[in-house]
Amino acid sequence: MDSNFMITAHGGALGTGRNSKLYFDTMKSIKPDAIEVDIMMRGDVLYLAHVLPPISLKRAIKLDSVFEYCKENNFRVNCDVKRKYLAKAILSLAKKIGVTNLIYFTGEFCKEEVSDLTDGEAFVNTNFYSSKFALNVENLVSIKAYIDSFKNKLIRGINIKYQYATDEFLAKAREIGLNLSIYTVDDIEVLKRLISEKPSNITTNLIDKANEMRAESTKVDF
Repeated sequence: MDSNFMITAHGGALGTGRNSKLYFDTMKSIKPDAIEVDIMMRGDVLYLAHVLPPISLKRAIKLDSVFEYCKENNFRVNCDVKRKYLAKAILSLAKKIGVTNLIYFTGEFCKEEVSDLTDGEAFVNTNFYSSKFALNVENLVSIKAYIDSFKNKLIRGINIKYQYATDEFLAKAREIGLNLSIYTVDDIEVLKRLISEKPSNITTNLIDKANEMRAESTKVDF
């Protein structure tokens, strides 16, 4: 596991609504390490959305405004891409605004886009390697070797559902040096256990509780 432990506020955390103005307004006071946005594209414009029918364009938030927001608040941003081949356009926009250091990709980022990953980072989902390996403890060594074969250090590790993050899974990942981003952890006891493990990232809707738990776990008794 990576020592640079991060907690990401899931899109719509604390009941604020995914990709909503209320979410961004609320996170200013919560101060997570990172926020999460869902990204789609229409024409040459990047928007926040899971799906983006034409009727939604007028009210959808544009990604450039989110990057400006992250720059102002020094938040990292999980660009959860909802289709393949968006990384190049996202990174181009991020470079223009000066936030490439704040970006990490999850979602449909695919192996064909690795050469486009010249800035930012990625935690790849199962779609990246599922044609070769199922996600389980026994295959972690092979999955890591496959990811390493692309020779791009900006692929930080894998993005997994919290149900996979058993003690055995975490121990094996730590043993082989495979970084984990774990989503979406909304069970208090599971959240507490995973915070104690300090994976590279935990994504949660309970961002206020997660921040409190991490602060408590790092207290030093004198």
